[in-house]
Amino acid sequence: MTSYLKQIFHLLGEDKKKIPFLIFVFFALSILDLVGIGLIGPYIALVADVDTTPGFLGKTAEVFGLPRDRDFLLQALSYVLLSVFIIKTIFVIWINKSIIQFSENQQARLKSFLMQAYQFLPYTEYIRRNSSEYIYSIQQLTSQYSGQVVLPLLRTVSDGMVALFILILLALQNIFALILLVFLLGLMIFLNDVFFRDSLKTYGEKINKASATTIQGVREGMDGLKEIRILGKEQYFYQIVHKNAKKQAFFGTKALTLSMAPKYMLELTMISFVVLFVLTTLLLGNNIDTLLPTLGMFGVASLRLLPAANTLIQSLIQIRYSRDSVSRLYNDQYKLKQFSGKEDHPVSAQMPKQFQVLKLDRVSFTYPQSEFKALNEISLEIKAGESIGLIGPSGSGKTTLVDMLLGLLEPQQGSIQYNEEEVKTVLQQWRSQAAYIPQQVFLIDDTLRHNVAFGIDNDKIDNDILQESLRQSKLIEVVEQLPQGVETVLGENGVRLSGGQRQRVALARAFYHGRDVLVMDEATSALDDQTEQEIVKEIDQLKGKKTMIVIAHRLTTLKHCDRIYKLEDGRITAVGSYKELIEDAK
Repeated sequence: MTSYLKQIFHLLGEDKKKIPFLIFVFFALSILDLVGIGLIGPYIALVADVDTTPGFLGKTAEVFGLPRDRDFLLQALSYVLLSVFIIKTIFVIWINKSIIQFSENQQARLKSFLMQAYQFLPYTEYIRRNSSEYIYSIQQLTSQYSGQVVLPLLRTVSDGMVALFILILLALQNIFALILLVFLLGLMIFLNDVFFRDSLKTYGEKINKASATTIQGVREGMDGLKEIRILGKEQYFYQIVHKNAKKQAFFGTKALTLSMAPKYMLELTMISFVVLFVLTTLLLGNNIDTLLPTLGMFGVASLRLLPAANTLIQSLIQIRYSRDSVSRLYNDQYKLKQFSGKEDHPVSAQMPKQFQVLKLDRVSFTYPQSEFKALNEISLEIKAGESIGLIGPSGSGKTTLVDMLLGLLEPQQGSIQYNEEEVKTVLQQWRSQAAYIPQQVFLIDDTLRHNVAFGIDNDKIDNDILQESLRQSKLIEVVEQLPQGVETVLGENGVRLSGGQRQRVALARAFYHGRDVLVMDEATSALDDQTEQEIVKEIDQLKGKKTMIVIAHRLTTLKHCDRIYKLEDGRITAVGSYKELIEDAK
């Protein structure tokens, strides 16, 4: 439990500094509760006429020179009691708002941190996990930490302080009654924790695993809908979601049942207390009339003690249940801070230098947990304005080479230089010159305008540059056919556009952002012959204007390239022009 609490407070980050202020506020609330409940006994004594001038009230009236008349004291005490509880109610609402706000801010802070950290995670680390895990951590685990760990803990501290002051007051009123009440409440809390803590931890782990798998099944089932429907494999993904949703429901039912039970057990405990206290008083032969002020004070006190006890039990339940969630978040945060700054280097204050040359010198790379080199002593040189082709079968290392060129992967042997400087020292300058156009172009579910001027706020988009980018990428006719022109929403993954049109949007995006180096990774492999020829023609027209790095399966796609590199098993096995490689293939 100690290590678990350390993880909880570690995740609070800089907000730990706010905890002392919250504790001070809780202390002030405890004083108000103490005053309010402390006045209940004398007030009931006056109303019941058990003692016309109770000691406390009599002494107070004497000090301030007030009448000791019962009616006057009852009227004055009524106003004081009402005022104290009005102030306390307002204070309680404000404190609860502060607790909720603090907890919600933890969720927002952690979501923002994880999103940024995952985006800048080293690429070799990023691809180790399924993207559904990242989504689940950001969306679900942060919510659990905020709502089922931080919030209950703060409420426990708040109610715990109030309960402590109330118990001291009750001890002064009747020590025997207090001992009996504390014993019954403590026994119930102890038994509840002993019997259910391990179960709750297990339920939390199983629900987290099932939830992550459910999200993965939903995402993959939706992303691959076309292929899934044609193959008739809808049932496979349905079963994944159905099976894990049932697991969530099964273990969720158990966890919720355990969390609801303490409320009714507390009611039983309080009734048991009253009955046992009355019976004990009768057995001892004491006057039953003297119990009324005590029972009244204990009754009002129970209105605060019962919620406090319930909060403590619920907090234990939720904290046990959320242990797996906190551990996952803690491990992620700890690991992500280790990687902080290692993948992407700070943006240089200097103006980006125009692209001149990119050199790879005997570069080698092996993926983690792999025995084979994905790249084996690759050397090549790309100069400004050149069109370079990369060709080879699947698994030859083309994609790894592209990731290496773009700085997503770092060479384990050899070096990469951009304009005669180590690329890792000028990574942002290099990337500011490059655009990546993959086989499946990334489009957001937004307008054509926002997809071209990607990542720029609407009021900052330059319409002149936008129109020129559309013209250069041959999208003007497409825009004219769209119902709202550039303001037409393209749908998820650009579903309203053809494959060739999506490629042109990617080109327009590169033009808008002024990128001089275009990296086309199998950009034409999913297109029909006619559309592919159109894109190949675009490559030819851009020759000399832009530096082109084109990766393809078919040699014909690269016929306009100045130089073509053939890769096999991570090595360059041939270099030459299109004609030279055609001759070699004969």
